[in-house]
Amino acid sequence: MVFPRKQFKSFMLNGTPVGTLGLAQPTGWMNSDLFPEVMKYFVKVTASTKENPSLLIVDNHDSHLAPAVLNIAKDNGVTLLTIPPHSSHILQPLDVSVFGPLQTYYNAAMDSWLMRHPGKTISVYNITELLGQVFD
Repeated sequence: MVFPRKQFKSFMLNGTPVGTLGLAQPTGWMNSDLFPEVMKYFVKVTASTKENPSLLIVDNHDSHLAPAVLNIAKDNGVTLLTIPPHSSHILQPLDVSVFGPLQTYYNAAMDSWLMRHPGKTISVYNITELLGQVFD
């Protein structure tokens, strides 16, 4: 999870599923400085090696194709498969099979939180708690 902050603090992941990676970037967007950390984490959790290769499907965002990322992938047996620009909604199975239902359950968790906390707004610090509820 990328938080719109200058520094990541571990408490930001309170309530998330075990193993969630947390990162901070002032805009909250992925960039070429952060994605190598994601790639290292992917290698770690998949135990990817040249002898035990992995496939990672990504879009053509600049951060996914940065030289540091390509080097990590090559050194650890990760094949990066990029999908054509403006086609993720058609080609990306995660949009339908994972992210669609995730959004539905997350929206329900937000609605429930707002009903239990009348007059309050959801902050960036509530997101992890709500996401954790979705996975429970």
